Amino acid sequence: MTPIFLDGIALGGERVFVIAEAGNNHNGSLALAKRLVDAALDAGADCVKFQLRNREALYRRKADGSRAEDLGVEYIQDLLDKVELSVEEHREVREYCKQKGIIYLCTPWDEPSVDVLADFDVAALKIASADLCNPYLIAKAASLGKPLILSTGMSFEHEIVRAIEQLNALGTPFALLHCNSAYPAPESDIQLGYLRRLQELHDLVGYSGHERGIAITLGAVALGAKLVERHITLDRGMEGPDHLASLETSEFRQLVDGIRQLELALPWQGQGRHASQGELLNRENLGKSVIAACDIARGTVMEASMLRIASPGQGLPPYRLPELLGKPAGRDIALGDFLFDSDLNEQAQEQRLAFDLPIRWGVPVRYHDFRDYRRRISPDLFEFHLSYRDLSLKPQPFLAEVDCSRLVVHAPELFENSELLDLASDDPAYRQRSIDNLQRVVDATLEIGEFFPNADARLIVANIGGFSADEPRPLAMRPELYERFHEACRQVDFVGTELIPQNMAPFPWHFGGQRHQNIFMMPEELAAQARDHGLRLCLDLSHLQMTCFHFGLDFQQALALLLPHSAHLHVADAKGTNGEGVLMGTGDIDWPATWARIRKHPHVSFIPEVWQGHKDHGAGFWSALTYLQSL
Repeated sequence: MTPIFLDGIALGGERVFVIAEAGNNHNGSLALAKRLVDAALDAGADCVKFQLRNREALYRRKADGSRAEDLGVEYIQDLLDKVELSVEEHREVREYCKQKGIIYLCTPWDEPSVDVLADFDVAALKIASADLCNPYLIAKAASLGKPLILSTGMSFEHEIVRAIEQLNALGTPFALLHCNSAYPAPESDIQLGYLRRLQELHDLVGYSGHERGIAITLGAVALGAKLVERHITLDRGMEGPDHLASLETSEFRQLVDGIRQLELALPWQGQGRHASQGELLNRENLGKSVIAACDIARGTVMEASMLRIASPGQGLPPYRLPELLGKPAGRDIALGDFLFDSDLNEQAQEQRLAFDLPIRWGVPVRYHDFRDYRRRISPDLFEFHLSYRDLSLKPQPFLAEVDCSRLVVHAPELFENSELLDLASDDPAYRQRSIDNLQRVVDATLEIGEFFPNADARLIVANIGGFSADEPRPLAMRPELYERFHEACRQVDFVGTELIPQNMAPFPWHFGGQRHQNIFMMPEELAAQARDHGLRLCLDLSHLQMTCFHFGLDFQQALALLLPHSAHLHVADAKGTNGEGVLMGTGDIDWPATWARIRKHPHVSFIPEVWQGHKDHGAGFWSALTYLQSL
């Protein structure tokens, strides 16, 4: 093992090296950043780590100069607008750490940020999970001659092996951290035993945790982790994506105390590594892709100068860029467009598609891709998935009149100030803001509806809330949560529209982290709410399957119960309790039986809700529709 020393501290010995990840928990405040340094010291950490981004280099810009993206990416970019420190403030934090006698580390998210850190005199560089697949940033970081620490979240084993081989070839000393990149991460997805397998791949390994509490991190040390990284915050209730997955100072102190007691206990276990659903969500939002660095005309042989790496991670991962070189473009590729697997096969993407299905069908769209889908298909409906930023836009520049028999609008899950829509919140002020936001969705639906003159319904799908962060609410509280929802609805003017609440899974993913759902989940409750209050539902089959799996219910019985109360379906497969939206036929749903039951209800409509189905020009949607057409 190549020895690694950080400011004189040897990694890999009997003493576990503890990193307090401040990240962006300073919320853009230099004063708060310094308080986090003090908190890390008080908790007994060896090191405090921050993050540095050059936003222009990190995120792509489209040909029109816009940054319109999928919902999760837009939310992340909007948050970063508010919570980042300037380079000079980072310098001041670095000096403050030096004065206080604690090691300063930093994660560069892009190559220009590596250049900034070159004169910071950092002991090492940390590479985030989102960049384990990015050999270009890894090589740039290694060029500083400093040790590297790399997290392995969101990854598959062959990608971990690729990074190891690259760093070994460069001769760069490095450590690998096992990680599950969900915030917070559910215990069932952490695969803690993979530490043993990771040690077979490399001789210096540790653990970067985002779970609730400290028990699992202590377990990682028991399994031989030589480095430990946990997020630290002054208040877990603060706004921001990482606070909920962070430890407050007293908890961090308990963790360090526990680690010091466990440093001699090193049992090992092992199993395979796979990326969980929450990680796949964050891989899409936080990762990087190969994109076009210029307009590329169909037939042009692609060269390295025509391509570059940028977030989000929704196209080919960076390490696959060489596979594109020398291939003729199979389509016209605009500046900023993603490259996909189909571009390796030189397939044209503009053919018109037609589907013959027994009930009304459509696809999910955003404002910015509506016209592309309209050129390729003639569906019975479109379902617009809005972000809160879309609510401030006029739809007219993006839309054109269509002869569809139905319009569906999916309300944003997240609004300004990182607030999820929650019409059943304990906080009356929060509830009122959710009511106001839902009214904004109604207003937007009416504007969109002007382009759907033949629609027989203007339906609004909403995840109405009723979730909790750390544990389920008591069963006795469910009636009160439902009543809050109904009272909230009475304050919204739904004129010309119809709210169809969506059923939820037991453990919904919000912003890449898992929560607990309390209402609009159990089949009998859903049917009772629809019957007693004159509601129709948006029935998500993936959510329903995960609910049935978790509670040991019969999916077909639940489906038969709920179809008569449903106006619209989200159709996708599911695996276990966390595998949401997997490809048709790869999960737990019996599709021949399910589709035979659905086709007896011609009053419902549906979209394929395949996770990331819009990627590669809608490949996931077309695959799902083709599969259903074959049943």
